[in-house]
Amino acid sequence: MASAPPISGSVGDQPVSQLGSVQTEMQRLLKAGICFFSSNEESQALAAFKKAYMLSGSLPEPRSKAKCLFNLGAAYIATGKPQKGLKCLLKAKELGAEEKDGDLSFNVGAAYDDMREYAKAAEFYGKAIQEYDTNQTQSSADALIKLAYCLVSTGDMESAAQSFRLAGQAYQRVQLPEDTAMAMREAANYFLRSPVYSPDDVLESLQACSRLCTKIRNQELLGKLYNHLGLHYAEMRCFQQAEQHFEAALRLCSGKGFSVRKKAVLLQNLGAACNALECFERALRYHSEAADMYGALGERSAQAQCHYNLATAHGQLKNYDMAGFYSQEALKAFVDAGDSYGEAQACEQLGMTHLCQGHFGPAIHYYKQALALFEKSKEASEIPRKRIWEKLAAVANYQANTEDEFADSAITDSLLHRPECGACSPGIPLQRAGADRAV
Repeated sequence: MASAPPISGSVGDQPVSQLGSVQTEMQRLLKAGICFFSSNEESQALAAFKKAYMLSGSLPEPRSKAKCLFNLGAAYIATGKPQKGLKCLLKAKELGAEEKDGDLSFNVGAAYDDMREYAKAAEFYGKAIQEYDTNQTQSSADALIKLAYCLVSTGDMESAAQSFRLAGQAYQRVQLPEDTAMAMREAANYFLRSPVYSPDDVLESLQACSRLCTKIRNQELLGKLYNHLGLHYAEMRCFQQAEQHFEAALRLCSGKGFSVRKKAVLLQNLGAACNALECFERALRYHSEAADMYGALGERSAQAQCHYNLATAHGQLKNYDMAGFYSQEALKAFVDAGDSYGEAQACEQLGMTHLCQGHFGPAIHYYKQALALFEKSKEASEIPRKRIWEKLAAVANYQANTEDEFADSAITDSLLHRPECGACSPGIPLQRAGADRAV
C-alpha cells in the first residue's frame, strides 16, 4: 500500500485542493482497511486505519476523525488490544460518531467483553440491540448471542437462555438454518442450567433445533448438533429421542473428517441410552466397541467408563461373572487414570455383584473400599455413602439374625428390588465429543 502523502502546516494554511487529496487518500485507506477486515486480515486493516486516522487530523470536520477512530477501535479489538480499542471508540463517540445503527455500542460491548467486564459488555450489547433497525435482523441476532454469553459469565443462565432463543428466532427470520440451530441448542443447554426452568422451554428449543438439522449441509456441525441433542434429551430423561439423535450422529462418522474418538464417544453415549431404555443386549455391543476404540487410543479413563457400563448391562442381564470381570477391568483402568471417584464406583459395583451372588464377605470388603475411596475423592454428595451404608447395614443385620441356610437368595432378591440395586450402581455420565462454544 502506498504511504500517505506528508501533511504539514495547519488546516487553515492548506489549499482546498490539498485538503481534497487528503480526504480522498483517507477514504481510500478506510476502504482498504474494511476490505482487509472482511478478509480476516486484521493486522493489515489496523495499519490502514492508523494511516487514515493520522490523515484525518488534517481535516477540519470532526466526523472524519470520528469515523477513523471507530474503525481503528474495531481493529484494535480484533487484534487483541481491547483497552486501546475502547479508548478509540469512546473518543469517536465524543466527536459525534453515528450511533443509530448500533455498531458503536456493539464494539464497545466487544471491548468490555474481551476485558472480561461482562456486566458492562452486556449493557452495551443490550443497547446495540435496541439501536439496530428492524432491517438489521442478523446484526441484532449476533448481538443477542454476545449478550447471552456475557449473561452466562455473570451467572444469569435463565436470561442467557432467553437471549439465545431470541437470537435463534432472529436468525430463522433471515433464513440462516445453521446459526438458528446452534442458537436453539444453546438455549436448551442454558435453560437446563438455570436454577428453575420449564421443561417445555427446553423441549421446545430441542425440537426447533432437531427440525433444522435436516437443512444443514455441514456434516461436522451436524454430527456435533446430533450428539448435543442426544445429551440434552438424556438430561430430560427422554431416552428414546436421545438414542435416535446419537444414532443419527453415528451415521455421520465416516468419510472425510472421520474421527475414531468421536465415534467412540457416540458409541458410549448410545450404549448408555440403551442401558437407560433397558435394552441391555444392544448396549453390550456399543459399550464393547467403544471400550476397544478407547483402548486403541490409550484413553484409559474413557475405557474405564465403558467397562463400567458393560458391567452394568451384564449385571442387569444377571450375567454376574461377566459383570464382575468388567467391574474389575473398570477398577484397573480407573486406577491407571488416577480417578478416585471412578475407583469408588467400580468398587461399589463389585460389592453389588458379589451381593447378588450371595458372596457377603467380598461384598462387604468392596463396599468398605468404596466408602474410603468416595471420601478420598472428596465427593460432595452424601448419596453414594448413604447408599453403601444401607447395604452394609442390611447385610450385617441379615448375618446377625438369620440361621436359614437358604437365606442367601432371599437377601439377594430383597436387595435387588430396591430402586438403586441390580448388579450396578448409578451409571457413568454420557460424554461430549469435545467442549465447544456452539455459536
